[in-house]
Order: sequence, then C-alpha cells, then structure tokens
Amino acid sequence: MNEPRRVAEVHVYSARPTFAPESVHLLDDDERTSLATLRRPRDHARYVSAHALLRYALAQHTGIPESAQRFHRRCVLCRGPHGKPRLLPPGVEPGEDGTLAADPGTPHVNLSHTDGRIVLALSPHHAVGVDVERWDATSFAGFASVALTSEEARELLEFDVSEREVARAVWWCRKEAVLKATGHGLRVDARHLRVSAPDRPAALLDWTDDDIPRPTVSMADLPVRGRYAAAVAVAGDVELRVHLHEVDTPDAVSVQAVPGGRNHD
Repeated sequence: MNEPRRVAEVHVYSARPTFAPESVHLLDDDERTSLATLRRPRDHARYVSAHALLRYALAQHTGIPESAQRFHRRCVLCRGPHGKPRLLPPGVEPGEDGTLAADPGTPHVNLSHTDGRIVLALSPHHAVGVDVERWDATSFAGFASVALTSEEARELLEFDVSEREVARAVWWCRKEAVLKATGHGLRVDARHLRVSAPDRPAALLDWTDDDIPRPTVSMADLPVRGRYAAAVAVAGDVELRVHLHEVDTPDAVSVQAVPGGRNHD
C-alpha cells in the first residue's frame, strides 16, 4: 500500500509595486547595494516594494517584526553571499566562513517582480521558487531559440497564433520557478530543462544539464490579476497546497486556496 504523499504548504503573496519611501530604511546592506545599481525610478520603486513585501510576509508567519529581520544569503554553486535570502532567528549568527551551522528553521522564501506586479512565495519547510512575467515580456524574436528545447519549440507552433504570447510566458515562468527552487537560477541554461506544455498541468519532464543532477520538484501555475503568467515550484515530490494572498495594504489581505500541482523525478 502506497503511503500518502507529503503536503507542502505554500503561501503566495501578490501585490502592486506601490512605493513607500519609509520602506527604504528596512533594507540591509546587501539590498542597498543591489538597489544602487538600479537607475530607472520604477525599477527602484519595484525593488523596495518587493523587499518590503518580503518582510511583511515573514512577519506574518514568524512574528519577527520587519525592522528586526536579518537575512543570510548563500549561493548553492559558488557559496557566495548572493543566494536566496533566509531569515535568521534572533541570536543566530553565521560562522566565520559565512555559513550556518544548521538549518535556521525559518520559512523559505523567493521573490519575483515585473512591471506592475510583485509575487512572493513562502514555504515553511521546502526550498521554493516563484516567477511572474508579463505576457508580452517573452514576445521577442528568437525567444524559442534561447529559452525552449526543440520539443517545446515544436509544441509552441501547435498553439494558435493568438495563444502563443501567453504560452511563451507560461513556459518561461515554469522554468524560472524550477531553477529558483533549486537555487541555480539562470546558471543552468533554460534549454537544459523541459517542462510540460502550457495546456497541460505544470511538470518538469526532462533535465539535460551535464554538471548538475536532475532535481525532484513539484510545481503549479498561479493565477495573477492582469496580463501576467506566474508559477511556483518547491523541492521534493510533494502535494502542493497553495494559498494566495492579494496584498493591497499590510492590513488588507484577501486569502483563497488554489489546487496545487506535482511532478515526478
């Protein structure tokens, strides 16, 4: 008799990038360094808003106030201090080499933002990745040649021309969510993983990177208001239970549950 699959709770927060100048003081040194590289005012506002949302969500789940939150970042490939942020519990400090002696036990989080929309995914126990894109962000010549496998490129041509803009965005979000969940980001070529076609449930079908073993992930598409595609993925073969939180202001959050997805190694 098969044992029931583990359930992975994932909370997804979606918000508009409404810039609040008072949020800048919440940023840590690493975030301020990244912020300084942004030149366009809208990029600046979106970055600050996204990291304010990060702190808001973590405060809801951990009780640690936004102003008291500290983060540890470690790249899974080079071990440099630029990986996904992980909230440090009070009193916990990295070692002299910058690593943590043990898992901090705080939620895993990941951010994505595009023009007009910020999405954050939070999972209490599983590494998580999320991506959101405008439909037209992938509507450029040569997208298939740089982002899709040969099988996916053929599948794209099976969609009606009027449907291809959305299909490209869905493909890209699914791939980005997987790569962010594993911590590899764009260090793994998008053409080295094949995901299911947009008219099928989200799943990782193939992985052909020669240097990195194929991961096991579970994933789902996310409904987002407006002309956006979005997807979330977590590490492991689990049943996703996704809760959507639409955030307009920190004290006005509407919540609904959506069906999760899965995929096999």
